[in-house]
Amino acid sequence: MRILMANQALTADISGADSGQAIQEVLQAEQQDLEIVSLPFNGELGQIIAGMQQWREGRLADFTFYGPTWASTQTTYLVTTLQNRRTALIDTTSFSNPQLSQTYDNHDLFHASSYGLGQLILDAVTNEAQEIVLILGETGMIDGGLGLLQALGAVITDESGDPIPVGENPLINFGAIDLAKTIELLQPVHLTILTQEQTIYTGHESGIVRAGKKLGLQSEQVVRLDVRAGAFNRMLRNLFDIDLTQIVGAGAGGGIAGALACLGATIESDPFAWLLQTLELRKMIAGFDTALLTTGAVNATFKDSLIAHLAEMCATMKVPTILQTLSRSLPLSATPWSTVSIIVLPSLTGLQVPHSFDEVNPGRAELLQSLSVSTRELLKLLQE
Repeated sequence: MRILMANQALTADISGADSGQAIQEVLQAEQQDLEIVSLPFNGELGQIIAGMQQWREGRLADFTFYGPTWASTQTTYLVTTLQNRRTALIDTTSFSNPQLSQTYDNHDLFHASSYGLGQLILDAVTNEAQEIVLILGETGMIDGGLGLLQALGAVITDESGDPIPVGENPLINFGAIDLAKTIELLQPVHLTILTQEQTIYTGHESGIVRAGKKLGLQSEQVVRLDVRAGAFNRMLRNLFDIDLTQIVGAGAGGGIAGALACLGATIESDPFAWLLQTLELRKMIAGFDTALLTTGAVNATFKDSLIAHLAEMCATMKVPTILQTLSRSLPLSATPWSTVSIIVLPSLTGLQVPHSFDEVNPGRAELLQSLSVSTRELLKLLQE
């Protein structure tokens, strides 16, 4: 029997790897002639590169760049092959993230630039990447991605027409931009942005405004950035007929997604649907006898998760699938998958588990034991 496994975290204390190990130990102990293939992805954006390296191999490229406040910073990104194209995968949180931003004072936050992220992209271009995938979580950046564009050759001037020097947040005094060199540089490359953020580029609910408020910028600073972001967007409408207020996700990363969208980047707001499609897992799934999946909850946020997409794909391929979870609030109509059985562990084993794990967290050992017991019983059913 060939079994496909994929696991997301059950709780904050039980990772996808933990639940996967518990299930695998039961399978190996109960039956020796099983072939088990475990997907190395846990449903978190920040883990995609590690999972991709394990699944597709490739090499990690080392690179030294300027951080948001111009301190020299080292990072790595993955160079691999996806769909017969040389692809670089870059996790932007290695460049900047909200936790790192908390170490900056107000002046540094306001003047921070995404220039170093542009350097990373430029290095990937130099490494002959045909596709560059940016995994864009929360960056703690608020320069609208203009610093990034500067690193890629854009010439940005202020409201008086004077060039804005490298080292400044170009959005503060943005007046105009010349993207000719940037467009030429990236002409042979396609950019894809993976983000779960749905914000737009400019406006009172934009990604830049939200990021600025979250970082604790003064209200006048936030207003200034949004006004100049509006000016940048008007220029894009005039030059390229691109309106970033109409592109969902353009505000992701404090506007980084929007800055790249004006260069033709594709914003993928459902990263795990992109992942499964890019890896062409549909072809592979057809060869399995069953799939065993785990996730913490089948709720409103479940539908865009890795496990939800995988369960739906298994159902489409008519592969018998068991999805074990700790709670379910979605109605049956939201998961109309005839070959997928959703098992709620507490109801199966008698554990008293609350709906909110933020309020009460069941014991780690108790939950893992519940998972093992349910897996053992489910295996017996599969063997019949």
